[in-house]
Amino acid sequence: MNHITPLIIDRTTKTPQIIFDPINGVYEISGRSLPENVVKTYEPVLQWIDQNIGKIHDPVVINFKLDYLNSASAKMVSLILTKLEEFYKSGSSIEIKWYYNYDDDDILSEGEIYAKLKKIPINLIGIDENEEEKE
Repeated sequence: MNHITPLIIDRTTKTPQIIFDPINGVYEISGRSLPENVVKTYEPVLQWIDQNIGKIHDPVVINFKLDYLNSASAKMVSLILTKLEEFYKSGSSIEIKWYYNYDDDDILSEGEIYAKLKKIPINLIGIDENEEEKE
């Protein structure tokens, strides 16, 4: 595998933490997503996927652990999933884990919509905020 530069963006109060790190096998978008400029927030992710995901030969598991996403962010997540779906269709081993808190129907229904619309495995994983995650 060619050396791929990880994409690591720290979370803010309005933007999620984004880690796409093939060296450590960590792919995660977590936190709140209600950025003022949704393109600025997610463009690096889309570019990183375009440039790198096809070069990764290990199975890729991407964790979405969002507490909140506004409608503009939801569109960007949809775009990310569409890009990942293209690589999945071309033979890359990609799985999506969509985490939601049991008491958060909005994030759950967002995940359910993606699971229906996208032709890529999306596992909905309920977590209790007060406990460790269990699958």
